[in-house]
Amino acid sequence: MALTDSVLPLVLRRASEAWPGNMSEKDFVPHIETLYALRDQQTAQLQTVNLPDGVDARITWMTQCDLTVDTLVTTDCSFSGAEADTTKMDLSIDQAKQTTFSVPLDAFRDNEFGFADALATNLNMTMVAQAEAVAQYCVGVINANLGVNTYTNSSNWTVSGTTNTIPASEWESTAIFGRFQIAARKNRFNNPYLLSGENLYQLAYMARTSNGNGEGKGDFVRINEMPIYNDIFNVDEVNDPSLITYMIERGTFAFASKGYYPTAPETLNGNFQRFSIRNRFFPQLVHDVETLVDCTSGVWKQHWKVIPRYKMFINPVGCTATRTGALAFTKEAGA
Repeated sequence: MALTDSVLPLVLRRASEAWPGNMSEKDFVPHIETLYALRDQQTAQLQTVNLPDGVDARITWMTQCDLTVDTLVTTDCSFSGAEADTTKMDLSIDQAKQTTFSVPLDAFRDNEFGFADALATNLNMTMVAQAEAVAQYCVGVINANLGVNTYTNSSNWTVSGTTNTIPASEWESTAIFGRFQIAARKNRFNNPYLLSGENLYQLAYMARTSNGNGEGKGDFVRINEMPIYNDIFNVDEVNDPSLITYMIERGTFAFASKGYYPTAPETLNGNFQRFSIRNRFFPQLVHDVETLVDCTSGVWKQHWKVIPRYKMFINPVGCTATRTGALAFTKEAGA
């Protein structure tokens, strides 16, 4: 069965419909709070079109790291100074995964569901699994680009390189958000947000649900001073057994994804087709799709290969190389 311009929208529409049922319905819901945080907090303008061959994306920016504050020289009649630099970074979208599945063309003649339903089920599950895999990849990129914290909370926090360990008792009170505010300012973060797993989940939950109580209003205000994204799946799974909370300056990271196939199915050699589609849960993620129809032992099947192509970039650091815009705070082990 060829995917024509009319058949493909049917499959995609089936994939976007609600799937009522039992617990299997929950399998169609991805847990990708990390990706939502990056989407909400991304400010970079990545150029992805009209670029030279071999360049997938480009970032340009200006910087000035050579200015100094000197003693005034009143007798100086001729002077010059440092100039701002314009720099560009050419980027490669070199991350790619694949998921394959097959659907018999004639297996659904006497079934309540049809061929398009089977394709939609497989495509839904593929998009869920690949989006979650990309979210875990992004957590890994954050870990690889952590900066050095300059605030130790009067030496109550243990700072060793990019590792910041906070006593377990401090995670039990919303006062920790005040300390996070100081850490943000000490590290020159202007618009930080928090990406966390279990570390802050219960504390934030209790503060939100106690807002109606007179004694709970202060806690509610404190937890809302800084945006919090709780990804109790990917952040904790990547860092297991450590419980980590990230403080990230808005705009520090940029996510890019690119498809190389046309959006309408393109047929090659009669039984091979290719096209690109967006992830329905996270449209910023683009999938290249290849399909092939063959017959084995009298059974005709359509085979799918779904390929997400993506990369997460860190925006250019400023004049201080160790200030990357991302910090990690770890809950003291054993508590």
